[in-house]
Amino acid sequence: MPSASSKVRIGIIGVGGFANTHMEHFGRLGHVEVVAAMRRNPEALAEFQNKWDIPNGFTDHRELLAMDGLDAVVIVTPTGSHKQLTLDSIEAGKHVLCDKPLALTAADCKEMLDAAAAAGVVHSTNFNQRGNTTLGRIKRYLDNDFLGRIYHANIWWGQTQQFDARPDALTWRFRSENGGGSVYELIHAFDMLRFINGEVSRVVATFDTTTAHRPTADNPEGIVVDVPDASGFLCEWQNGGFAVVHTSFASRGTDPDGKTSPRVEISGEHGRITTDGRYGILGVTGPNGPVGQLDPGPEYPQPYQLFADAVLAGDQSLVETSFYDGMKAAEIVDAAYLSVAESRWIELSHG
Repeated sequence: MPSASSKVRIGIIGVGGFANTHMEHFGRLGHVEVVAAMRRNPEALAEFQNKWDIPNGFTDHRELLAMDGLDAVVIVTPTGSHKQLTLDSIEAGKHVLCDKPLALTAADCKEMLDAAAAAGVVHSTNFNQRGNTTLGRIKRYLDNDFLGRIYHANIWWGQTQQFDARPDALTWRFRSENGGGSVYELIHAFDMLRFINGEVSRVVATFDTTTAHRPTADNPEGIVVDVPDASGFLCEWQNGGFAVVHTSFASRGTDPDGKTSPRVEISGEHGRITTDGRYGILGVTGPNGPVGQLDPGPEYPQPYQLFADAVLAGDQSLVETSFYDGMKAAEIVDAAYLSVAESRWIELSHG
């Protein structure tokens, strides 16, 4: 473990588009140094290293894990690879921040959680939306009992992969072994449900695949898509109330650029909160009509900061979204698939 006066030395596994976002966040933290990166494509790896001034590059994650002086890893790869990369990292004694979804099934998440706990390493699922300023503000409204008892919520998570103009439109998101399609894209929303009002007690879901074939660079005729690209869920909370959650890869966003447009509406006994497609709060309504904005207070810290703090302190409790939270969100996904397969409500266990 690094000393309290040192920096956390991190290696990043997977250097695609999302890795740049991670680097931006780590760059704001004075107690973090990204010292290594891994990608199988050496040209892409070199480009990423040059962009972010990372001294060590590897095309095999096992070589990165064997590097002297490495404290922790960040896993930024397609979901299907998360489990093995995480288990290998834990076996090497590294603390792990893994992107969401944590794994393809709750059982895999449980295996990762148990391994991390047994090894005594810090573990975190990167539910970065909890660090969103507006979502944190909403959470404070709710914690201050501004809405009272929550009656219901609507969450829309639009995406634009259907309209992607790239020649290869069959991205990893449309392969069941990697991403799980629109269902797993809602992992943010499922964590949001837990964040704002506690555990989900039961789920019923419906899926659709609006485009059964998508082109690849080698096959413009397209190959079969084996995951849904549109999905809807009705979720009930243990605390009472319900949420309607919907996502689609086959619908344009409402943002001016047509990109991702998450929108949230929460209604309770004292009022309602609504957001726009950029998580800006559109309206706050109290018992007597619209009200002004409440003091948002300090921003919720991002998982990157909490993870680094926990590694430096050797204290897992500093992490807000652990592998346990990744597992609980995955349980909702598992229940949704079972609901579709059996055309019924699925109860979730929280023993």
